[in-house]
Amino acid sequence: MTARSVGRRRTNPVRGQASCTGVSSVVVPSTGSSNGMSQGCGGHHCRAMTTTIHLSGPADVLAVLPYQLGFYPRDSLVAVSLRGSRVGLVQRIDLPPPEHVADAVAAMMAPLRKDSPRSVLLIGFEESNGECRGMLDEMTAACVAEGVKVTDRFVVRGNRWFAPDCHQRCCPAEGLPLPAPSEVPAVAEFVGRGICPLPDRRALASRLEASEPTMGDELSALADDWLALRRGATDPGVDEIDEYRATELDVWAQVLWAEDNADSAQARLSPKELAMLAVSLTDVDLRDALIAWLCPGTLAGELIDPMLLIQIRGSLGEQPWFEGRIGDVDQDITLQRIERRLCEICSALPDPWAVAALTVLATYTWWRGDGALTRIALDRALGIDPSYRLARLLERMVDLAIRPERASA
Repeated sequence: MTARSVGRRRTNPVRGQASCTGVSSVVVPSTGSSNGMSQGCGGHHCRAMTTTIHLSGPADVLAVLPYQLGFYPRDSLVAVSLRGSRVGLVQRIDLPPPEHVADAVAAMMAPLRKDSPRSVLLIGFEESNGECRGMLDEMTAACVAEGVKVTDRFVVRGNRWFAPDCHQRCCPAEGLPLPAPSEVPAVAEFVGRGICPLPDRRALASRLEASEPTMGDELSALADDWLALRRGATDPGVDEIDEYRATELDVWAQVLWAEDNADSAQARLSPKELAMLAVSLTDVDLRDALIAWLCPGTLAGELIDPMLLIQIRGSLGEQPWFEGRIGDVDQDITLQRIERRLCEICSALPDPWAVAALTVLATYTWWRGDGALTRIALDRALGIDPSYRLARLLERMVDLAIRPERASA
């Protein structure tokens, strides 16, 4: 994000008159093309982004935030880190009760320190006047204490936005209307490419809810049958596991296909194929190889079975999101398509077979920077099996705001 002419009066790009806000022309990243962290204290989500889109003022910044977060924030504080001409971390946290404001601020400040921004934008989302003010003020004080400049503070209430620190005509007490999506070119671009924010975090969580019991029973039976066959392939004197893996990877190729397709993963795959995907992730070597392909840089290649690497590359090809393969916006769309399909698989699987798939999804969304969905996936996975080691490790790394290393993507 580029913020020009910070700290002096300028023309408000929304109303065409003088404005005292610290943001006039900005360049911000679009959803999910970098790494990021997830939820900790009080519904805390963090996201780092790099794909560039252009905005023209504070109203545009506020209008595009839900498209970056993936859902419309409610009763929240959002902190947007600025590093010179770019946005760094974008954090969101639920507004806490007054007695927990200090804890919420501490949860926000830990990742902010790691991000080392030059300045920050603070935005409160509230239903009633004044609900976010305590959190907004305490977060401001904490930033100042850390030597981080607060470029601007905004409040969003209903369909209007307010600048609480400005008392001039440019920022009337009744606020200013948020622009319609069609009035913000960057938002129109998101919408035109099929990216729309969900109504709230609850709607985001519903994407991963388990399917109806009848389908779950059928999938469980099919998975049990495939697992028995697979285990037979590793019996003494039998060496057929590579054939089973190749069959499973061919099914994964249908899910991870980069091209757009209106069919959901559930519609595209038969119940038997969904069961095969679930069973394939009980093979830890295959699971880790799949994660290494999905999330370049998270696992060293030397830790992956060389034969599996050959099989994965033969079935899945090269990741289409490597730098130079496709443009930034197309790259983002591709990543979101794959996320959607992984979500569909997780929702289709019954609990006993969903843990590994949820953990793969969480690893992928954490690598991408979708903190809210990462935590939702981990919550379901660990709610089913609290001892699943990879999910526990990932939860710990997320809570500590430890970012994964990334290859070029």
